[in-house]
Amino acid sequence: MKVSIGQLYSLFSDRKIFPRRRVDPLVKAIGVKVYTLGLSLAQVKEFLEGLGYKVSREAIRQWYLEAGELLLNIEIKKRGFIAADETVIFNFAKKAYLWAAREVKSGEVIALQVTRGRGIGECLKFLEKLKNLVRTILQFTLIEDHGTTGQ
Repeated sequence: MKVSIGQLYSLFSDRKIFPRRRVDPLVKAIGVKVYTLGLSLAQVKEFLEGLGYKVSREAIRQWYLEAGELLLNIEIKKRGFIAADETVIFNFAKKAYLWAAREVKSGEVIALQVTRGRGIGECLKFLEKLKNLVRTILQFTLIEDHGTTGQ
């Protein structure tokens, strides 16, 4: 069973279970979801900070533990082809870029990163982070779609 953000949001919105609400339940749901998709606590913290929310790694870990029952059936599998791309997002009237990598066959998100720029430096930094996350790949091929250069 895959857990959706909607299910997590419902869980974190229930005031009988979580009476305090320092952080919006949607932020908690997004944080837990991206953590279950394979990002580290530090990466989730960085991702949420890129969206404008200041949270600690410990808070994310606690949210994950609180949502434990829903997350019992998450499966781990070998990775196939991985696609990486970026898109523009607007964060509090500022432009930012969301970099995402996902497995092509399953659609599973492997890595996320928010940057202020879209240049080659940001791209290489994201690909380096992705390479470190997916250590099982012995050899890989990079195919560019000329999105950065506009050609």
